[in-house]
Amino acid sequence: MIRAGIGRIKGKFAVFPIAITSPRSYCAQSMHEQVQTLVDAGRLDLKLGETVSQLEPGVFCLHKSWGPGVIKEWDLFGDKMIIDFEGKPGHEMKLQFAANSLEALDNDHIFAKFVGDSEATKQFAIDDPISFAFEVLTSFGGSLFLDHWEDRIKGRIIPDEKYKSWWESAKKKIRTDRRFVLPSKRNLPFELRDSEVSPAEGLIGDFGQAKDIKAKISILESIGKDLPVFDKPAIQLEEILKSISPLVIVAIRRSPGAAVELLIARDDVVAKIEGIDLGDSLKLSDVLRDNKKKFPEILKGMGVGRQRQVYDAIKDAYADEWSNELIACMEGSGARAIGEITKYLSDNGEGKLLLDHLLKGLAQRSLGFEVVAWICKERKESSEAAFAHKGISASIIGALERDQLDETTPKTNRLHDLLIDDTELIPDLLVDSDKAEIRHFTRRIRSTPVFETLNKNSLLARIVKKFPLVEDLITGEKKEKKGAKKSEQKKPTSFVVSWESLQARQEKLDDIINKKIPENSKEIGIAREHGDLKENAEFKAAKQQQAILMRQKAELEVEVSTARGTDFSDAITSSVSVGTIVELEDVDSGSSESVTMLGAWDTDTEKGIISYLSGMGNAMLGKSVGDEIELSTEKEGETRLVQIKAISAFAKGDS
Repeated sequence: MIRAGIGRIKGKFAVFPIAITSPRSYCAQSMHEQVQTLVDAGRLDLKLGETVSQLEPGVFCLHKSWGPGVIKEWDLFGDKMIIDFEGKPGHEMKLQFAANSLEALDNDHIFAKFVGDSEATKQFAIDDPISFAFEVLTSFGGSLFLDHWEDRIKGRIIPDEKYKSWWESAKKKIRTDRRFVLPSKRNLPFELRDSEVSPAEGLIGDFGQAKDIKAKISILESIGKDLPVFDKPAIQLEEILKSISPLVIVAIRRSPGAAVELLIARDDVVAKIEGIDLGDSLKLSDVLRDNKKKFPEILKGMGVGRQRQVYDAIKDAYADEWSNELIACMEGSGARAIGEITKYLSDNGEGKLLLDHLLKGLAQRSLGFEVVAWICKERKESSEAAFAHKGISASIIGALERDQLDETTPKTNRLHDLLIDDTELIPDLLVDSDKAEIRHFTRRIRSTPVFETLNKNSLLARIVKKFPLVEDLITGEKKEKKGAKKSEQKKPTSFVVSWESLQARQEKLDDIINKKIPENSKEIGIAREHGDLKENAEFKAAKQQQAILMRQKAELEVEVSTARGTDFSDAITSSVSVGTIVELEDVDSGSSESVTMLGAWDTDTEKGIISYLSGMGNAMLGKSVGDEIELSTEKEGETRLVQIKAISAFAKGDS
């Protein structure tokens, strides 16, 4: 069977015979003849005709916006072709537009494979990420910036929600393959290495081209693993290993953790090379001796293995004082480092010194939230003795409140989260406490501004469930004793308020949360830009205002959450109670007055309205008609005697 192909002869298309073996090729012959006809008729220019001829049915293609697809049909005389894109099957495009916007793909292009069998391609990426990465880079010229890599892979071949974990796993495998150059920054390309470069030359070149410390650390680790690719490592690697000392001297100022890790990575490589001499190169113990104030910053985020190397170096550098230096750097070094420091101290016979430090810190309420969090988390194991200290509960609240007011600490607080998430922590904390200690801790939880309302209520509910004796602190109500008569319940302890006053408090709370606190946060941000925070008066004033607002917010949240609103319609008039109008007569002068007793926030002396929590209200509660009451006067130390003449119910509008 013969098909017609399109070639160029003297600036025009020419149809020449090509052997074909399938019905599809026969169709193609007709289509190419149609292209030739359209070019001859002037309906398609020559260049457009050549491009269209490459986009015959069955060819895979790529559109910048719509992604990969496959050409399904031609309708040349209708000036269109039909393409199946992912998510846009049967899409029609005019020939001119298709020629200008579509790129024909070879069958071995990763997108052609994806269009041909998407499920197989997705599985290929998961099963063999190294080969997959090689095919992707090969398909796109051997090099892609990471943003462009993600554009092609994420959400198409690897789902959005799985991409991050897949890529982290894939990178670890890709780094082991010397065919790839994996960048340390997103503005550098992910590319295939020149095949003419030897593995040893590639590693040395990568180290020289790496722009940041972390990238150099990664390459040093690869060098350590691939030492057999070097014929004479002591000679070949001497220059780059000597270059590390000046890099560390510069980097220790701005990135001490990375600088120390670079030095450790260098020492790991040197330990594997026989006969290498770095002369007077910088030693890890020297760096640590000169930068003791930076220990927490050095350790934070560092892997466990390298932490241990740092501790060994501190031990060498500080002789008999090494354990005190390690204990001193626990604050601010992060949860992982705190755990490792305590293990290291214990393993090296300094467990008692550590415990003495923790007990002293608990007694003085001086431990930071990270160390207190470690004590709480390890309370049944390594920190059991410290957790049993009487000062632990006060240290928890104190550490949380200091952290909230400290602008330099991170936004997340491990101790705060531990209290919320660990449902057994508070019961364990208070299990051996007496009634007074439990009630004191409950009051501290209620009043502290460090917890949001929902979290605070959850903590309080947890306390009440385990220790019912504090229920009255939270609900404002005491349970009646069995057999007690109503007349014996003289003073209601419930936090009763009018609906109007409750709404006013809620509006005040909303104003603080939605207006005043955001405005204060902006003021803090503006003041911070003015310079040194220690000498910045505007910043200090704004932070003091923040503390006031947070305290007001906490107090209002407690009040609003524990108040019980009422319209006083259920007031009992057999005795003086909340929601009653009481007629009084002065026993000595015979003068009369009317007093209305309402909720905790309803005082209005001009209208004769008093709160049941006031001194006068407390004296009158539970009294009946005919009872005499001794009330305080405006003069200190003087009282007056009044008699209750009548009690009636308050009705809305009486005020």
